[in-house]
Amino acid sequence: MKATPPNDVLADYLSEELQPGSGAAERLLALVQEFRTGRTGTWEVPGDCYSVELTPARASIRTEHAIPGRTLHLPLEDFAEAVRSWLDFVALSRASAS
Repeated sequence: MKATPPNDVLADYLSEELQPGSGAAERLLALVQEFRTGRTGTWEVPGDCYSVELTPARASIRTEHAIPGRTLHLPLEDFAEAVRSWLDFVALSRASAS
């Protein structure tokens, strides 16, 4: 998936780290829900090329490999919406391929 900066970090994270069928997107959404219902502190979600740090306020996507030194900060709800949209896109793509 290709996008222009700064959205390239998010687009690449979604397409490279949240592989369809891996359950990674669903696990991330569950973590986001935990933060919404009172979890405090931070949670680091490592990946192959990207990592995400979740806090009650935001998600920070970092990469040292794909786009060295790039970080994207998103409000937690915007990050969750992007992950949900990614899941919808993947499901639609699979349905149209059948």
